Amino acid sequence: MIRLISLDLDGTLLDPSGTVTPAAKAAIAKARSAGVRVVLNTGRPIPEAFWFAREAGCDSLVCALGGGALADSATGQVIRRWDIPEPSGRQALELCLNKEIELMIFAGDQILMDPFSKRSLLKTYPFPAFHDNAVVTEDPVAYMEEHNLPLTKIHGDQNPGRYPLAELAALPGLQLTSSNDHDFELVAKGVDKGRALALLSMMYGVPLCDCAGVGDSDNDLAMLQAVGTPIAMGNAAPAVKAAACRIAPSNTEDGVAQAILSCLNTDAQ
Repeated sequence: MIRLISLDLDGTLLDPSGTVTPAAKAAIAKARSAGVRVVLNTGRPIPEAFWFAREAGCDSLVCALGGGALADSATGQVIRRWDIPEPSGRQALELCLNKEIELMIFAGDQILMDPFSKRSLLKTYPFPAFHDNAVVTEDPVAYMEEHNLPLTKIHGDQNPGRYPLAELAALPGLQLTSSNDHDFELVAKGVDKGRALALLSMMYGVPLCDCAGVGDSDNDLAMLQAVGTPIAMGNAAPAVKAAACRIAPSNTEDGVAQAILSCLNTDAQ
């Protein structure tokens, strides 16, 4: 019996325009009215996870930053955060800055951008919940040192030919993943959506074998491997489909709504 459904956001809950559709909201409401928890498990930062959890009608606990944080949208409390160790965090930032890479820098409870990234992200990522909570600084490394901020995650996009992936992979205590075919995400070693979900599900008193996960990207693999019912979107990467027990339609076809509803009818399958 499925008692908790963990949803990725981009490429899964959101349609290609970045919207939670009425069908998805209705499916979430139906699941919750049946006593099933529905939670977000996203690579996006905490403020965006909170906004979309409320917009979609999900339960209050959210996994954000690709498993780097667990927080409660009802209280605003960050329950647990897993930061990148030093000096690897500083070295990673120095490798990524000044390369015309579009960077989102998640530094503890702050979001930082250099001026190039701000200009780029206003065009490619026009989400107010992100920009309203971000700080622009000429020197993110110096800003973090001045404010004694840890590094939790780096997200890079838009210029794959300039990504220093080999150098980043060589730094101790870090791991690389991605949420699509043209970005990279850097988090602390051992951080992933599956581990964050394990803590969230424990807080709700639901064993992982009674959880379903729905996702589409490589950074969803750990979540799908952790749950009893892994579901891939029709637009998912091949490795994600291979890890799933069933495949829903794509996010252009309200696939997430069908995935949620399928979890309420497991006895009939």
